[in-house]
Amino acid sequence: MKKAARKLLFLACFGGFAYLLGKLAQKEEVQEKLFAVLGEDAYLAILDKVRLGGDLLMWPIDFVRALLP
Repeated sequence: MKKAARKLLFLACFGGFAYLLGKLAQKEEVQEKLFAVLGEDAYLAILDKVRLGGDLLMWPIDFVRALLP
């Protein structure tokens, strides 16, 4: 039981941390700094992979929404 609780706590903390990083990365100042540090090609490649990952995570929800009247 304790292992399951620890796993759940870890997943919740990791999810919250990832959410905060995502919100931080959406700010314009942070995006400009990342663009300057990484360069155009690397920045756009990372951005493309992040968007693809979001699409892959959201496809079941979008599929169910499309089926609903």
